[in-house]
Amino acid sequence: MHPRRQEDGVLSYVLTQPPAMAAAATELAGIGTAISEAAASVAGPTTTIATAAADEVSAAIAQLFGAFGQEYQAINAQLGALYNQFTQNLAAAANAYFGDEAISAATLVKGATTGLFTPTSPPVVPPAFGQNTAIVMSGTGSPIPSIQYVAAITNLFLPPGMVVNPLNTIEELYPITGVKSLPFQNSVQTGLQILDAAIWEQIHAGNHVTVFGYSQSAVISSLEIQQLLSLGPNKPDPSQLSFIFIGNEMNPNGGILSRIPGLNISTLGLPFYGATADNPYPTTTYTLEYDGFADFPRYPLNVLSDINAVFGIITVHTQYQYLTPQQVANAILLPTEGVTSNQYFIIPTAHLPLLDPVRAIPVIGPPLAALIEPDLRVLVNLGYGDPRFGYSTSPANVPTPFGLFPDVPPGVIVDALVAGTHQGINDFAAALPAALNPPELPVIGFPPYIQQILPPSPGPVPATPANIASTFAAVVSDSYSLLLPTADLGLAFATILPAYDLSLFLNQLLHGNFIAAIELPLAATAGLAALGAMIEFIAIVRTVAAIIQQLQSLNF
Repeated sequence: MHPRRQEDGVLSYVLTQPPAMAAAATELAGIGTAISEAAASVAGPTTTIATAAADEVSAAIAQLFGAFGQEYQAINAQLGALYNQFTQNLAAAANAYFGDEAISAATLVKGATTGLFTPTSPPVVPPAFGQNTAIVMSGTGSPIPSIQYVAAITNLFLPPGMVVNPLNTIEELYPITGVKSLPFQNSVQTGLQILDAAIWEQIHAGNHVTVFGYSQSAVISSLEIQQLLSLGPNKPDPSQLSFIFIGNEMNPNGGILSRIPGLNISTLGLPFYGATADNPYPTTTYTLEYDGFADFPRYPLNVLSDINAVFGIITVHTQYQYLTPQQVANAILLPTEGVTSNQYFIIPTAHLPLLDPVRAIPVIGPPLAALIEPDLRVLVNLGYGDPRFGYSTSPANVPTPFGLFPDVPPGVIVDALVAGTHQGINDFAAALPAALNPPELPVIGFPPYIQQILPPSPGPVPATPANIASTFAAVVSDSYSLLLPTADLGLAFATILPAYDLSLFLNQLLHGNFIAAIELPLAATAGLAALGAMIEFIAIVRTVAAIIQQLQSLNF
């Protein structure tokens, strides 16, 4: 990764591959040598042309072609000098990248872990642990784990017999949790300090600790793992500590923060910390299929897959605590690479989140969604690679950034679409009788994720002139406050995104991948555009919901 310095002094990181650059420089130098040798071998024949006869025409032709040969050799010498300079510059750049890579790869994580406890000796492993303790945190928008949430998590994901300790963290994410809330970076740093202190308190008390993280608190826990690994011989023993994650944005193969690692959207305070490190502590991760935060498409040029992921953030990411024990027990174990103590499970999602608005249409909505879903699922799944699955099937513990296009034969896609068409017709026929019955009026409400991040609804107040004026002022304030995140997103797309795309373009160009130099920036732009649209959309919907709550509080 190579840092690009922004005007405000914040570094934004982009991907490079120094070994490939060095190899490219070596290969280019070899090509240049071969061209120079070939040019030297033909220097004589091309600059000295023997006349075919003694007449004036033959002499003039020989002189003409000889002049062409001499001009070619002169131009070739100039090009050779430029080529040598280019390869020298490329080699120098590769050497510079080697130094920058080591520094910038850990900069974002180091910034988050600065100031945490650093023991001078390894903690003592007791002969028998005093308690099996679970530290349970909630997700973005829920700083205090509710009683219902803790009970659901304990029942679904924690081993029996644990002493459960809810842990309050900040869990804010500007602008999604409000214009006046903390940026993600600050919220994570504060939460990391809280979690680190809680873990060491339990370890020093002689207890075994299981850390449970959801969404943002899974990011906090992932950074805590990297902090513990950095302690070397003074880190806790693997027998003292374990982790359980749900909806982890740092999933190595699927988390949105690892799909585009090292990027720092400084205007929003949103660093992409990369992947959860493969670590010696027993770590279990559960991900719902199509959860756009934890299961983001690998191939973001697939716009349908991107949009489905955005809807998945709104409707799927909040559903972990509402799963059944059977769903958790039947979760699919994903393949991993090498020896690891980390396990990754995917929990299938019955329907595409993209079709939730269609299903909400009275009468015709459910059968129409049933008709098109099988084929649409094939197209959406191509954003992950295999048209059969809504998640990446490559090793789950290997950090996997975004790519261009999946390597799927066209015949496989055609066969899947044909089968999907037949299934859609059958599903439509099966759903039609239920649609013909008198429908119940749908319950109007906000999507689950919006409900999770909404502030508490204000209590009813009498519609006095003072209260009406106060409510009106609050509505106006909330309305124009949307201009700030919109401006921050616009600034990011006008500055940080072009710099990121330019780095991708130059990186691939230096490797000789001319097609990838065009396509990778397009893929990055598509993925970040989906993320930006999601942030803006959620900020708008949250603001509208808050305004509605304020207006409803007036009791006329």
